[in-house]
Amino acid sequence: MARVIEINVPMQEIAAREARVATARRFERPDRVPVWPAINYRYLLPAIGGRFSDYYADPEVMLRWQILGQKWLMEHIRTDQYSITGAWVGAWTDFQNTTEASALGCEVAFPPDDIPWVKAGWVKTDADLRRLEQIDVVNGGLNGRQIDFRRRMMVVADRYPVRFLDGPVFYPGATPALTHTSHGPFTVAGDLMGQTEIFAAVLEKPEFVRELLSIVTDKIIAWLDFCWAEMQIPHRDFAWTDDLAAYLSARVYRDIVLPFEKKLRFHFDGRVSMHMCGHTNHLLSIFADDLRIDEFQGFGWEVDLDRIAEVMGGRVVLLGNVSPLTIANGTPEEVKTAARRVLEKLAPYGGLIIQDGNNIAPGSSPENINAMMAAAEEYCG
Repeated sequence: MARVIEINVPMQEIAAREARVATARRFERPDRVPVWPAINYRYLLPAIGGRFSDYYADPEVMLRWQILGQKWLMEHIRTDQYSITGAWVGAWTDFQNTTEASALGCEVAFPPDDIPWVKAGWVKTDADLRRLEQIDVVNGGLNGRQIDFRRRMMVVADRYPVRFLDGPVFYPGATPALTHTSHGPFTVAGDLMGQTEIFAAVLEKPEFVRELLSIVTDKIIAWLDFCWAEMQIPHRDFAWTDDLAAYLSARVYRDIVLPFEKKLRFHFDGRVSMHMCGHTNHLLSIFADDLRIDEFQGFGWEVDLDRIAEVMGGRVVLLGNVSPLTIANGTPEEVKTAARRVLEKLAPYGGLIIQDGNNIAPGSSPENINAMMAAAEEYCG
């Protein structure tokens, strides 16, 4: 029998965290504001001594290091994270923000000591659009590899039993998740064209961009429909991002991108979470009123807290916006000050979860990360 991987967090604490987060998401008043740092495997692999070249090459290595990474996180980071299954928190097919672009014909680089990244775009002409229409997004590129990795993780799942203190044994590899979110129509289209090229095309040939976005959106939906069927997910909750679109004006975003964001978003009838890094003050009302998002995850440290309170306070669950730069380079007291500012501005509206804005940088000290929890405890104490 495989040795159980023990996570030294009591089940009673796990249950309390889950209840706290659920209470906040209902805009009710928890015992304190939850804290959920966004810590990715770019941070966790070095923390546990893993190598990226091994992690991305073998599904069993990916599964094992995800579990060990979450064990390290939950034992060293003060967080209200309560689960280690699912995307970002456990067994999943983790190829970062490259999967959709890869499945649609882009080449992806795998550095030996870092996460993968998308190489140059290839969509330049109408003929390229016709070629794009013919691509099998489900089985192509890294989407095809995701399917293979998921099924191979399930084969070895019984080698990796996990248990919280006083809890039952469970197997994260038994139900690993595909990357069943989206990097967003405009961001994926930017990968396919090249980021500089798509911004120029928005001005010079907007109809070409609209046709590209239409094709990309349909391909994204086809992949997501496959994921829901493959994983047998009974609900239609959805989370997506579109970071590149933050650089568009509200007018251009509404004219060029919003119709396709709405098509993607309203394909789902469950709870909807959106993420967009960076300065998004000018887009907040579109997210709240046109896209009707339920949650804005990891909103950027550049976002004005008075503005987001005005537009989303009490309406949208908010996760953010402590600067990752402060967490990486500042002191615990500076992190506490930044977190307390978020608490003072947004906690009175309810629906707040303290998070970085967005993504903890590799090498950031646990003491700085944990200062966010200290701020929440002091604020609510």
